[in-house]
Amino acid sequence: MDSHKQRIESMHLILQVMRLFGLWPWSLSEGDHWTVWGFVRRNYRFLLHLPITFTFIGLMWLEAFVSSNLEQAGQVLYMSITEMALVVKILSIWHHRSAAWQLMHDFQQAPELRLRSQEEQLFWQREQRYFKWFFYIYILISLGVVYSGCTGVLFLKEYELPFAYYVPFEWRNERGYWFAYGYDMAGMTLTCISNITLDTLGCYFLFHISMLYRLLGMRLRALKSTADETYFGQELRQIFDMHQSVRRLTHTCQAIVSPYILSQIILSALIICFSGYRLQHVGIRANPGQFIAMLQFVSVMILQIYLPCYYGNEITVYAHQLTNEVYHTNWLHCRPPLRKLLNGYMEHLKQPVAIRAGNFFATINNAYSFLALLLNVSK
Repeated sequence: MDSHKQRIESMHLILQVMRLFGLWPWSLSEGDHWTVWGFVRRNYRFLLHLPITFTFIGLMWLEAFVSSNLEQAGQVLYMSITEMALVVKILSIWHHRSAAWQLMHDFQQAPELRLRSQEEQLFWQREQRYFKWFFYIYILISLGVVYSGCTGVLFLKEYELPFAYYVPFEWRNERGYWFAYGYDMAGMTLTCISNITLDTLGCYFLFHISMLYRLLGMRLRALKSTADETYFGQELRQIFDMHQSVRRLTHTCQAIVSPYILSQIILSALIICFSGYRLQHVGIRANPGQFIAMLQFVSVMILQIYLPCYYGNEITVYAHQLTNEVYHTNWLHCRPPLRKLLNGYMEHLKQPVAIRAGNFFATINNAYSFLALLLNVSK
C-alpha cells in the first residue's frame, strides 16, 4: 500500500545535498562507468574535499601549532577539534558508503518493511514530517553560526578572519584580506554543511530503526483483537521475519554510525572546553558578532552530542517495549504450539538492543574540568 518514496520521505532533499557535497554516492548506469562523466562522479568527493575541506582543516591545525601563546591557539583550537570530528565522519562514510547506500535501499525497498495499513501510513508520514522539519531547523541554525561569524568581522576596524587558519601570504591588507576571507567562507560553508548533513544521516538511520521497532509493537498490539488462530499464526510469523530483518539492519547501522558518533563524543569535551575558554576572551562589546556566533556554536555543539544519544536510546526503549506488547496479544486463547512460539520469541527479546558510543554526562563533566584547567593556566 505504501510507495517506496514515502518510506524515506524526510531524507530525499538531504541525500541530494549530500550527493552535491560528495558525501553520498551518485547512481551510475552500466554505460557510465567508462565515460568521463562516470569518472568524475566516482571521484567527485576527492576533487571537492581534498583542495577545500582537508586543506582548510590542515591550515587550521598549522595555525594552532605556530601560535605564540595559549590565547591565540584557543582562538583556533575550538574549531580545529570540531573539524577533526568531521574528518572522521567523512572517512567513515566513505569507508562504509556501500553499506550505507544498501541500508538506505533496504529502508526504501525491502518488502518485509512495507507499510500495510492506513493507520501505519499516517503514523509513518507524521513521524517523518516531524523529523524532517526538526533537522531543517537544526541545519539552518548551524549555518547561522557560520554566517554570523563571517558577518561579524566585517564591522571591525581591523582586518580579522571569522575563523582563524594559517594563511601563507600577507592578508592584512585590502586585496589579500578578501582572498583569505573568501577561502575561509568557502571552507567553513563546505565543512559545516558536510558536518550537519552527516549528523542528520546518522540520526536518520537511528530514527528509522526505532520507527521499525515501533511498527513491530503496533502489529503485536493489533493481534489483541484477533480470534482466528490461523491468521494469528500467519501474522506472528510475518512479525518474526520483520524482527529478524530489523535486528540485521540494527547491526549494520551500528557499524556505520558508531565510529563517527564516538569520535564526536570523545572530542566534544575538548571542543566545549575551548569554546568556553574562547567565550571568556571574546567580549560582547568588543566583538558582538563573534561572541554571538560562539554562543550559537556551543548550543549547536551540545545539540550535536545530544541528538544521536537521543535517537540511539529510542531504539533501546522501543525494542525493550516489544516484550510488553507480546503480553497484549490474545495469547491466552491460543493453542499450546502458538504459546510455545510466543515464549520462544520472548526469550529472543531478552537479548538487549543498544547502540553505544559514549556518555553525555561524562562529556560535559570532562569539558568543565578541561575548562577550569585552561583558565588556571591562563591566569
